[in-house]
Amino acid sequence: MAVKVLVNTLGQHVVADVKQVENKETKELIAYWVRNPRIAAYSRDEQGAIAVGFSPYCVLSDEQEFTIRTESVVAILEPREDVVAEYERIIEGDSVTAVPVEEPTEEPAAVEPEVVEVPN
Repeated sequence: MAVKVLVNTLGQHVVADVKQVENKETKELIAYWVRNPRIAAYSRDEQGAIAVGFSPYCVLSDEQEFTIRTESVVAILEPREDVVAEYERIIEGDSVTAVPVEEPTEEPAAVEPEVVEVPN
């Protein structure tokens, strides 16, 4: 596995240890196996320096390994060395902790989905 940046269809930049998953018979690429995925967020200061931060891929789950379907990935990029170093520092220091979820005090109201027609 190798650390890569996956850009998904939502525009998120996911930094993770990535391996391709292929169909054994057809050798077709069907998914990416990710380990320790983190969403990268970054900003640029007035001097042009970039600050990168990482957040959990999904705070509602403790899973740290799973697949992402190929249809959800727009691009796969090689991360910069400093990004890999910071990612590895974060991963080595991470301990997975459960996030407390408060019980709702009342039943949420049902929301009717809005249907919008998109012209061809």
